[in-house]
Amino acid sequence: MFVILWWFSANPRPRMAVSGMFLIFYGIFRFLVEFVREPDPQLGYLAFDWLTMGQVLSTPMILAGAVLMFIAYRRTAE
Repeated sequence: MFVILWWFSANPRPRMAVSGMFLIFYGIFRFLVEFVREPDPQLGYLAFDWLTMGQVLSTPMILAGAVLMFIAYRRTAE
């Protein structure tokens, strides 16, 4: 992830773009890692016998990163 961020930030980017990219990739990687982890014993799987609390909490992070990227590139287009 940090190699991707280093490559992405090597060129000048709009404000909030690198932060948005961090949130997107951190959320995606966290979501994927949750597939190989055991769910919390007190919670178990929340839905569909595969969705864990970590995946639920990673989803808003991915969405927040996408919003930051949208705002960053929309501001430069104006």
